Amino acid sequence: MEKVVIIGGVAAGMSAASQLRRLNKEVDIVVFEKGNYVSYGACGLPYYISGVVESEEELIARTKEEFKEQRIDVHTCHEVIEVNEVKKEVVVVNLQTSKKQRVTYDKLVIATGTSPVRPPFLKDEMENVFTLKDIEDGVRIRQFMSQPHIQDVTIIGGGYIGLELAESMLELGKRVRVIELSEQILPPFDADMATIVQEGLQDRIAFHLNEEVKELTGHQNVTAVQTNKGSYETDAVIVNVGVQPNTAFLNETSIKKNEKGVIEVTNRMETSVNDIYAAGDCATSYHLVLNERVHISLGTIANKQGRVVGYNLASEKKEFPGVVGTSVVKIAEFEVAKTGISEKEAKQYKFSYKTVTEQANSHASYYPHVEKMTIKLVYDEKTNVLLGAQMIGKKGVAKRIDVFATAITMKLTGEQVSMLDLSYAPPFASVWDAVQRAAQKAT
Repeated sequence: MEKVVIIGGVAAGMSAASQLRRLNKEVDIVVFEKGNYVSYGACGLPYYISGVVESEEELIARTKEEFKEQRIDVHTCHEVIEVNEVKKEVVVVNLQTSKKQRVTYDKLVIATGTSPVRPPFLKDEMENVFTLKDIEDGVRIRQFMSQPHIQDVTIIGGGYIGLELAESMLELGKRVRVIELSEQILPPFDADMATIVQEGLQDRIAFHLNEEVKELTGHQNVTAVQTNKGSYETDAVIVNVGVQPNTAFLNETSIKKNEKGVIEVTNRMETSVNDIYAAGDCATSYHLVLNERVHISLGTIANKQGRVVGYNLASEKKEFPGVVGTSVVKIAEFEVAKTGISEKEAKQYKFSYKTVTEQANSHASYYPHVEKMTIKLVYDEKTNVLLGAQMIGKKGVAKRIDVFATAITMKLTGEQVSMLDLSYAPPFASVWDAVQRAAQKAT
């Protein structure tokens, strides 16, 4: 009987296992997961911390026991520390007993995800300093923040997760400070778009931009954050300055990785070594606009890549078609979304492009509670094919970005998007939807 070993039991790993089992009832599937939980929604952790999601169990899509019923053998608290591609075996450590074992495989899937970057100022012994990656982190942060004397919270990093956590702290009634190394929050966005969010939140969040953290002062507990511009007293610190792939254990193999340690894969999610696949946050994706392999850590991508791996493990040839980097985040009352490339990416990759920015209504102006949204499009100067879209507003953004994602994937022009047969009713849209109004200008 063929044996498939999967390293990593969250999004990509369990999607691969589930799809393989649907297609092949006989194959032996073994999963090793370093953490205590499998198949959970890590993107929901900020909402668990704030109490919007009441229990960590609500984040779990399927339990270890439910997978066992499908004859998927899941081992939590087990870390793979070595892969021998010649002998086709892995070395696994039981983190509860420290016992090691060697496990053979016929095919191997690497779905180990990422870990938060640990900058030099981050010290392990600090009890009130946190990073956020898994449920265990979320539980620790929620328990600590529930203490009434914790009032001043410093978030280091003004990206998606940092600002989601800033919202969580506001929900908990904390005073929030965000320190960001770059000149703007939300680095994937153009500065003119990110400014909309910053100005809308600056009466509730103290933003420190273009500021570098040098030291966390204190002994067992941080009492202040020292930067190149000042010192700020704090009761707690959450650090979110980026992620790095969990691939160091592969350094002795011939599996090809890029300069950041991300595993290079084909469209069938194959690595450079026969019978070894990789998927999710530890693997590359082909970007349909940039025409190169990139690293984008998103649960949507991880689940799709895992599904493709499952097909290929079952000998049903499938390819992962690629990505345009579609993402959306809620930051207080703002919906913030992006797909394709930004203007600064267009400059970096030397595209011949134009941009347009449009203010549009979330629905018909005469229907109550209308909100304005800002849409910025990047498009090809010669062909008018859309290359990227950014949207920010208080209502109606989150799903409209999907129209642009589809348009960019299919290489539609602004005119083609403006003539799409989109739905209309006064509570939901204008007769010319916000998407179409922006697209009309991209011609």
